[in-house]
Amino acid sequence: MSTHQTSTAPGAAPQDEAGDQNRRSPSTGELFASLSTQVTTLVRGEIELTKTKALAFGKRVGSGGALLAVAGVLGLYLLAWIFHTIEVALAHAVPDWAAALIVVGLLVLVIAVLALVGMRLLKAGSEHTPDPGTGLRKDVDAFKKGLGK
Repeated sequence: MSTHQTSTAPGAAPQDEAGDQNRRSPSTGELFASLSTQVTTLVRGEIELTKTKALAFGKRVGSGGALLAVAGVLGLYLLAWIFHTIEVALAHAVPDWAAALIVVGLLVLVIAVLALVGMRLLKAGSEHTPDPGTGLRKDVDAFKKGLGK
């Protein structure tokens, strides 16, 4: 058995062959493995971001849809009250047509306000529609820029 010794200058630390290997630049395979891991992490991050945006979108659209549904239900309930109010109005001093017109005007105003608020919420929710392709395109462009292309 022969032992291999490296010569070192007096006072210098002996060089270890394993230490030289740790300081070498990564191989192409290691770079591709690292790239694969980074791309996977990036895509997963984009998926999570899209999920979060979709949940926020659903909440906004749900609120607008709920207000429109409430406006519709109240419109049906108020229809019954219109007929009742017309009956009561007939018994009072104002002309029948004026009482009916006032009640109908108020109901139309309430329903219109609810419907407009609901539609505004729906439009605001649709402005924030998640687009996973945009974030992915930005990431790919940043990657290409990093490669120097």
